[in-house]
Amino acid sequence: MSDCLLCGDKTVKKDGILTRQQMTKQGMRNRLVQMYRCAKGHQFSKHDIDAFTPSFIEHVVYTYLRCLSLNTTVDIIRETFERDVLSKRQVLDFIVIVADALPTPIGFTLLYHPKRSGYIAFDGVWFNYQGGQIVLMVAFDPVTFDIMAALWSSEENGMGYLNLMDRIIPDLPVGSWRGIYGDGDKGLLHAWKERVPNVPFQLCVVHKEIRMGQLVPVKSVARSHKMSEARKTEITDFQHHFQACLYGDSKKECYLSLKRLKEYVDSHPNPAFKQSYNSLKHNFAMTLTHFDHLGMERDNNILECFNGCLKPRLKLMRGFKKADNLDRYLNLFLLEYRFRPLRESRFKERRGKSPLQLAGVILEHPYNFLTYLRENLHLTYKFA
Repeated sequence: MSDCLLCGDKTVKKDGILTRQQMTKQGMRNRLVQMYRCAKGHQFSKHDIDAFTPSFIEHVVYTYLRCLSLNTTVDIIRETFERDVLSKRQVLDFIVIVADALPTPIGFTLLYHPKRSGYIAFDGVWFNYQGGQIVLMVAFDPVTFDIMAALWSSEENGMGYLNLMDRIIPDLPVGSWRGIYGDGDKGLLHAWKERVPNVPFQLCVVHKEIRMGQLVPVKSVARSHKMSEARKTEITDFQHHFQACLYGDSKKECYLSLKRLKEYVDSHPNPAFKQSYNSLKHNFAMTLTHFDHLGMERDNNILECFNGCLKPRLKLMRGFKKADNLDRYLNLFLLEYRFRPLRESRFKERRGKSPLQLAGVILEHPYNFLTYLRENLHLTYKFA
């Protein structure tokens, strides 16, 4: 017989059995608990029963990750089990305890060893948070779609990108880097020149085109009823000249297109045209890197697709009042993303496979990645 868990008294006897209710994935269940009492009158049990089983907690968190609403999660769980078993506060508590038990992104990578293409796409995504702004800096494998590293920062600067690069090195040593994709951010270029100047850098052409669309109203051509036909034709011609600079079949062709664009801008005085041309000309040579390095693409638009998936989820951060929860939720979301099959990919070879599977990680097609990780990594959840 063990000592008293409350005072350490060695005189301990059984003191009856209590029935306690526990919420499981199959519904509410009664559990029998053997109670003990020491000579000093302390009653205790050696195996305390939690109010919720791990599988139920995982079911709740997974439901939240799929619907992205605390209220909807509570409604689904209550309808499923036909009882008022959950509150929004409890959902947030579940998210915290599950996220705390999970390995970090780099820790998970070192456990499962996903294969890397050697190409890395970098980007920063800004969000409003607690009256200010914060940037999520992401490193991404553009071949497998897998996340390599991510961190929060108050500024998208060289130091932040250097920190991000350092997080990648345990997973992919610098000598294995084959190419970098980015949007031309000054901080990223600074980090690249300082850390890996010999690695080819491809400036994403999609970012250049997006910038052009911000300066020249190309979207208004199709929907505006007030713009004259002559004005629409002028904008469309500029757009075609601009795109020819980015999507030519050779470096020579791209440079000739840039020359023709300059001639067009000179013959069609327009501040927006000139500003857009100057933006394109800045670091233009970096948009052509892929011509000199077999295996590189023109852009890292795959990362933009990831950001489109990421942003709706991270906008929900307003539900977390503490800054500490930023990393918790990010880690939880990134793992969910890495396990989720790409069901709507336009590439047949990727369709139905998760980023981890594309990276060569053999998975048993888990229905709930949280349960899969808990069982395979022997994780435990601890309430505060």
